[in-house]
Amino acid sequence: MVEAGADPMNLMWDYLTNGDNWSGDGGIADRAAEHVALCLGALLIAGLIALPVGTMVGHGRRGDDLPIALGTLGRLMAPLGVFCYFALKIDAGSDAVLFALVLLAIPPMMTAAYTGVRLVDVAAVDSARAAGMLPSQILRGVEIPIALPDLVGGIRKASRQVVAMAAVGAFVGAGGLGRLIIDGQSDEFRDYGMVATGGVLIALLAVILDGLIVMVGHRFTSPGLARRPVSRPARPEPAPAATYPTMPGPPPPPLNN
Repeated sequence: MVEAGADPMNLMWDYLTNGDNWSGDGGIADRAAEHVALCLGALLIAGLIALPVGTMVGHGRRGDDLPIALGTLGRLMAPLGVFCYFALKIDAGSDAVLFALVLLAIPPMMTAAYTGVRLVDVAAVDSARAAGMLPSQILRGVEIPIALPDLVGGIRKASRQVVAMAAVGAFVGAGGLGRLIIDGQSDEFRDYGMVATGGVLIALLAVILDGLIVMVGHRFTSPGLARRPVSRPARPEPAPAATYPTMPGPPPPPLNN
């Protein structure tokens, strides 16, 4: 039990600095490794499905309803309900959560890939076509490189969702850092330092993974696209000053002959 008025930061620090909490099954290192494996597996599987489909739909400019519908569905899905559904259909544990995380990661990736390729400047595509490039060459050599910042943005959005929702998967028996939050509130442990540690490490993992994705995306993005200036709206011209009619001045005096 925790004493009343105990500082959560002190409780978290005490939990983190206890070497026994890092080793063995269910330790911090073990839960962190489970969380990373679950997130990377879901992102990899979702990327292999969503990115090729999104780029092909954007390139062909047909079948626009698919990424739009999936993007809308991804915003409407309740993650915990999806986890519970697949836990009942498959089995409670990490397998059901992995499958559900893949479904949650596909919509933002596919939408970003479709939008990025679809909005590539038509002049660049026409120039490549006039140079004799085949459609597949245009996709690989022109559209995907130009759309790469959008693709990276979709992967970043999916990674943040997956890292956060993987913690929710602990409710249906999955491993990961979410177990620290769930188990820390149980009657067996009742350790709020354990709960705080799980929450902080999940947030830290999301930041680290997002930073790695940015670094890799920057490495493969053309310098011209990475350093393009942010477009700013043109400053409106000031309205002309209002003028009012005035009485004509007196006529000039006559000239003396």
